[in-house]
Amino acid sequence: MSGRPLGALGEAVALAFLLRRGATVIARNVRVGRGEIDLLVRIDGIVVAAEVKARYGADPLVQITEEKERRMLDAARRVRPRPARIDVLSVEFGATGATVRWIRGLS
Repeated sequence: MSGRPLGALGEAVALAFLLRRGATVIARNVRVGRGEIDLLVRIDGIVVAAEVKARYGADPLVQITEEKERRMLDAARRVRPRPARIDVLSVEFGATGATVRWIRGLS
């Protein structure tokens, strides 16, 4: 599995992960100019823009380049409600299921 189906599954896993931790969904897949915010949620009383990266059998965080980080920051500045921070959720799929890592506060 790769591409869009893997990305959609990764977003679903990440969203379930956040919901179990008390998040509420504000919006999903928000187009902002040329960018997109995967998940816009409220958690612990603050608005968070979440970028989800998913891969099978490899570390998804290698996909967060300086350019990607710049685009994420630009999108977060333009969306309303404006997020207090940007988080990254890494979803790595393997033979035994999915492992989620939550990196809080990219910015």
